[in-house]
Amino acid sequence: MLNFLLGRSNFNKKERIIESIQSFDRFSDDEQLEKADALKIFKSETQQCWLVFTHLRMYFVIDDSEKSILKPMWARDRVNIVVQGRIDMHLKEQSYSEATGQLLFGNMNNSVLYTKSLFQSIGIAGTILTLANKHFLHNESGD
Repeated sequence: MLNFLLGRSNFNKKERIIESIQSFDRFSDDEQLEKADALKIFKSETQQCWLVFTHLRMYFVIDDSEKSILKPMWARDRVNIVVQGRIDMHLKEQSYSEATGQLLFGNMNNSVLYTKSLFQSIGIAGTILTLANKHFLHNESGD
């Protein structure tokens, strides 16, 4: 009710986050959304950020309940992540605040914030590399 009174909508469900990548200009109809994974990496009262993995790309998606925005902001193609049959992402974690970290994507010259409490048992870099391996190496044919 408070969100309604403040003019905010609720956050989108994981399935809707995955579906949102269809609006990205490089999205391909053969990306098989039913096999995609979405990883929430950041959460605040008004915003969540996700990485969505298909067998062709990794997308960064923003879900902003205050501004009613659900939008893929960028994508990184599999062909730029897999080098000589191995994942090559150059991920670096840095502390940003007590609750938030910054994840640097070395070859992309950009970074994203992440919520540390979402990655207590395994670090964010390890989680991303696991999903990249699953989608980009063990799923090369798209099957």
